[in-house]
Amino acid sequence: MKLQTDNVEKPFEKLRKQLNGFPSNPRPEEVHSLRTQSRRLEATVAALVLDREKKSRRLIKAITPVRKAAGKVRDMDVLIADVLALSQRHRSDALVRLVEHLAKMRVKSARKLSDMVSAQQREARKRLKQSSKLIRKKLENESETMSGEAAPQILMTELSHWPKLDVRNLHLFRIRIKELRYMLQLSPQADGKLVDALGDVKDAIGDWHDWVELLKIARKVLDSRSDSEVRQRIDETGRGKLQRALTAANQLRERYFSETSVRWSGKRVLQMVS
Repeated sequence: MKLQTDNVEKPFEKLRKQLNGFPSNPRPEEVHSLRTQSRRLEATVAALVLDREKKSRRLIKAITPVRKAAGKVRDMDVLIADVLALSQRHRSDALVRLVEHLAKMRVKSARKLSDMVSAQQREARKRLKQSSKLIRKKLENESETMSGEAAPQILMTELSHWPKLDVRNLHLFRIRIKELRYMLQLSPQADGKLVDALGDVKDAIGDWHDWVELLKIARKVLDSRSDSEVRQRIDETGRGKLQRALTAANQLRERYFSETSVRWSGKRVLQMVS
């Protein structure tokens, strides 16, 4: 899978800009962008096998806590949006209290994110600049384009041997297809239909997982008796999301990650390199 330098360097450049002057109370889209670019960076490092390089390992060490902190804020943004959507169909004091609780959690998480960015900013921006130069040098060597093929093929093989999907492994399956999608997006020759399909399933599973997390919080915040109706609606919504996510994920596996499909995909990846 021949990689394009601009595509590979993009998350490094965007992260450097975002970390410079990241707001203390970021908007949802700013948090989402920071988290997404961090994920893309990790996928890029894995695709190019840069985790063997000391400088890249130090970069990941500096970025990971920022990405995790951003994830906690992002989770609250998504859950608040879900509750607000539910409140449009079913108005209740319980939903108001739930939103207020999530908003408080969001404030705390945003404060921790701000502190983490401040603590890691200098080191992360330094490592981002170093790694960007390392990538440019690596891709200048024509033989290094082969390294972009190995990591996606390894993930495809892993997905082809994935056990039966259920609530225990569905979220991890999402993490793997998310990594694969980021890796494929590094190449202009990537199969667009596969990239889109991975994105659709990623979103479906993520939607279900959000409602699982929302139910956990609701069970802690809302009363089991007086607020039972709201808790039941959240549970029912999550169950419906689970069925849709499982259906979409199994269809994806059948189409792209059966043993025949993976062998075909592997050949195609090799053709991209030549």
